Amino acid sequence: MDHRETDVHRVLDRAPLLEAARDSAVDRATLQDELDISRATAYRRTTALTDDGLLEQTPAGYRTTGAGRAALDAARQFERSLAAVDRLEPLLAELSAPELTRNVHRFADADLSVATPRNPHEPIEAWLDHFESFERSRSLVVAGCPPAVTEQGLEHARNDVDFEAICTPLALEADRNASEEAFETIASAEGPSLYVNPDLPFTMGIIDEVVVVAAFDEETNLPVASVTTDDPDARAWAETLYRRYKRDSESLDTPQSKTLA
Repeated sequence: MDHRETDVHRVLDRAPLLEAARDSAVDRATLQDELDISRATAYRRTTALTDDGLLEQTPAGYRTTGAGRAALDAARQFERSLAAVDRLEPLLAELSAPELTRNVHRFADADLSVATPRNPHEPIEAWLDHFESFERSRSLVVAGCPPAVTEQGLEHARNDVDFEAICTPLALEADRNASEEAFETIASAEGPSLYVNPDLPFTMGIIDEVVVVAAFDEETNLPVASVTTDDPDARAWAETLYRRYKRDSESLDTPQSKTLA
């Protein structure tokens, strides 16, 4: 199959046929019934997809090829990405980091929370719910923590609860300015592990099985929107992203990090 010559729109339009023939060979009559298409349409589509190398004809009927399965998976991911872009527009209006936009399909089924005049803190409520009690918590922090999150972190620090946070220098400065006492208590406690990295793409939490991505207004640092999901694929992506940034981070205990902070 020449990908440059294959009509992308045709692949998307023919995805149901490729799906019908994905796991076993199917004859044209069965495709007509399953897809509710005419005999002539079934003939044209199977012929075109066979010419493209996405279907193959066998004695038992038509079967999706390896290239066809790959094209079908790409089509389904594209459809999920478009659905996610539509649903998550309030978040994406604030976050355009390629680490997120290239993986937006992983959040197609995520729960979206948006700040409103009636409830301006709604985007962080899911974070607070999960951060209240957990087995393991890791986070990337780009903006200063909202006071309610700081209060929970302070309580965990006093109780020697283990959690990790990688912060930008600006986030650390904002937290210190908001409450130097709370900052020093968390930074000097035994439980929390704090790191510094100036290149974080956005604020994200991995709290047990849940991933939260939050967007904040650049001028006010107020939460604008967030997404929450327990999808295993999204969590695997988030864990890989976290490990990558942790490798390039400095512990807050090192002299260099204290200077950054």
